[in-house]
Amino acid sequence: MTASPRSNLQQRVITAVLIAAVVIGTLATGSAPLWAALVAVMCVCAMWEGVRLSQAATTGLRAAQWVCFAVLLSGLCWLFFVANTPNPLLLRAFLLVVAIFWLGVAPRQLSVRSISIATFPGLVTLPLLIAGAWISAVALQRLGVAFLIAVLVITVVADIAGYFVGRKFGRVKLAPAISPGKTREGAIGGLAAAALWTAASAFYLGLVSTAFEVAIAAVLGAGLGAFAVMGDLWESQLKRQAGMKDSSQLLPGHGGVLDRIDAQLSVLPIATLLISLVKPVL
Repeated sequence: MTASPRSNLQQRVITAVLIAAVVIGTLATGSAPLWAALVAVMCVCAMWEGVRLSQAATTGLRAAQWVCFAVLLSGLCWLFFVANTPNPLLLRAFLLVVAIFWLGVAPRQLSVRSISIATFPGLVTLPLLIAGAWISAVALQRLGVAFLIAVLVITVVADIAGYFVGRKFGRVKLAPAISPGKTREGAIGGLAAAALWTAASAFYLGLVSTAFEVAIAAVLGAGLGAFAVMGDLWESQLKRQAGMKDSSQLLPGHGGVLDRIDAQLSVLPIATLLISLVKPVL
């Protein structure tokens, strides 16, 4: 017997409320280690789902993905919480590597509709992307919760605007072979919303002041909106290759953790890198 739409909606709402309560409660404590631990738990869950989607043929390849992830996460944790003077240049270099992936590698993978992350060197992809999201979320929380929220909400406003604009005006499919529900019109609406939110947030947070700087922030915000779409499509392609509808069922009514943070994998590191060029994040 399949669940009714109403019960699915109730399940989604309950799960969303519980997640929001945990996240808001953790942020309200102001504890950087506690926030880092919570995000690490999410990242471990996302990594578990990603290894499943990677369809690694042998135990050795699956173990190699976990080893890469453990090395990256523990190394970043040591630099951030143990080292007396974390190096901002090292953080920027790491985030730049992640940004290069989203700028150069991911578009090519999507164009050929083939993502290989189960063999070397592709097996380092998931550890790199998930660790990049972790360090970004941790760094932004330390900088200020307002900065973290401003970046996290970019994907939310882009997704909501994309949905409603696409539903009202959508005619041309954006990537029918990967995500049939997305339209170009909806994507444009999402980019516009991301641009407006980023410009307003940057001004409020004191990252920009002049009209020209606000305009630059809007352009960068539109770019971040585009990366949000790319992150979503990238994870959709992974699921399509694996023949799965959701990355897992860890979040009742929502699928898996990776389903919820797919856009953040691209937006968080790139936004953090951009912010670090204006304001120190360490």
